[in-house]
Amino acid sequence: MKKSILASSILTLLVASAANAGQTFDTAAGSLYLGGDVEFDYTTQTGETWADTDGNITAPATTAKSDFAGSGRLLIDIHGEKVLDNGGFASFAVAPTFGQNGGIGTDDVKFSFGMQNDWSLTAGHFEAQDLSPAGQDTYIAESGTTMYRANYARGRNDDDGGAQMTFNKAMAGAGFELTAQSKDSGNTVILRPVVTADLSDKVSMALGLELPIDGDDDGITDNADWIGAGGSLSLQATDELTLTARAAYLADDRIQADSIDSYTAGLNAQYNNFFIAALYGESDSDSNTLDTTETQVYASYKIPAIMEIDNFDIYLGAGWSQAELNNETKDDVVGGRVRFKYIF
Repeated sequence: MKKSILASSILTLLVASAANAGQTFDTAAGSLYLGGDVEFDYTTQTGETWADTDGNITAPATTAKSDFAGSGRLLIDIHGEKVLDNGGFASFAVAPTFGQNGGIGTDDVKFSFGMQNDWSLTAGHFEAQDLSPAGQDTYIAESGTTMYRANYARGRNDDDGGAQMTFNKAMAGAGFELTAQSKDSGNTVILRPVVTADLSDKVSMALGLELPIDGDDDGITDNADWIGAGGSLSLQATDELTLTARAAYLADDRIQADSIDSYTAGLNAQYNNFFIAALYGESDSDSNTLDTTETQVYASYKIPAIMEIDNFDIYLGAGWSQAELNNETKDDVVGGRVRFKYIF
């Protein structure tokens, strides 16, 4: 009988969820939201790329040619929250994804608790503050060199046994965030403190560090021997125009015999539905064998409300990238993408 009641309750909940898709409704344990989005991409690209793992060039250039490739996913967004009268809360979020090509994965899977508008602690699989925002990045052409964006410890670890917790503290016109993350099956631990502030009604900033505090050291490589920093500054120039400057720096001594300094700097501009960005990156190694430069330029335009459906948009994106390895210029990477975006 209990199993029958439970099955009936679950069925009722699913039916109610379907009827209220994209909306929040009350349950005995608090509020529950069910929604999601479809994001299907169709891309063409040609050019030379390198394999790059955590900032290290690991393979020679290869030709990346795609006449017409499909990708993207359907995401189901489920999150719930219980809030007390005094502002105390506990919440969760889970976002399974179903790939256009058949793969199944997850976006956010997290649990949070704290005091609203004061502090919170979040654990799970999610992303922390973005220190080098890419903006409306429908398509970015990438040559595969080191383009450090202060995101090694931002979150959404691969399935390698890593863990992540983030503490947030809200203050008047400012905020503090501290993320602790482990990688390499838990053998590398990184701290990521970030400060955000509204400098005025139109100007905001974010500054942060990535600080490894523990990692494997075999005498040849030391996974904790590096430090990174990044930041961004945004200006709401007009109601239609937003400008963002971003930069990041990485001092990498993981390879004991060859230190590498890398930096990136870029500008973004969003004008209504049009977006354009440029990002330049450079890496200098002691041996000069891993010296690289890369320039990326990309743009995107959002066509809203297709067929007068206000939650269905099409994005058109294009990008170009040029890179050098040891002063040898490789073929440009050029491509474009059409993205169908439907929010439900």
